[in-house]
Amino acid sequence: MPMETMTREPDLFRSQWWNSFFKIAQVGLRILVTGFATTSIATMLTSNQEIYMPYDETYIAVAKAHYSYSSGLWYKLLVDAVLGVFSLLSSILAYKMTKFSHTEPKTTLHFFLLLVDVVMTVLTISGCAAASAVGMVGLRGVEKPGISWTPICPLAGKFCGMITLSIASSYASFTCMMALTFLSACKLMLLATH
Repeated sequence: MPMETMTREPDLFRSQWWNSFFKIAQVGLRILVTGFATTSIATMLTSNQEIYMPYDETYIAVAKAHYSYSSGLWYKLLVDAVLGVFSLLSSILAYKMTKFSHTEPKTTLHFFLLLVDVVMTVLTISGCAAASAVGMVGLRGVEKPGISWTPICPLAGKFCGMITLSIASSYASFTCMMALTFLSACKLMLLATH
């Protein structure tokens, strides 16, 4: 058997179906990331809630739950904003790359997209981790020697529900970014061996 046939790539990855799938997935996943990041930002910004306690026969506001009181939630909001802008701009670039695919493929552009996808994936999971840690403290509190944080979720259910939705949207963004990173790596590998 000749060496040439042993080292050839499967025809599936060079087929028109694979190229069409890759183009649709690149643009579609980037648009999904933009949508998830926007949802995460919107739910975070609308998550404030005043906490009332009974006093005589009325209720008085004693505290306010707001995302800006936590550096972890604030950081996640900034990460989502950066991710939303990046994914919107990169979806435009990916769409333009699909329209001009009949010309010589630009390996440099694919490498640039892969590099930025990796950075944005890592940034997204760091924002998710920071917000998840704050969320767990808000849900369960912390009781350790020398420190005592009371859980806020029993008192501010709307706030915790909105923050949970925001964090879930960020994790969905992360999942899409992971898929984009793998797709970009596959495309770059195919271009390099072409």
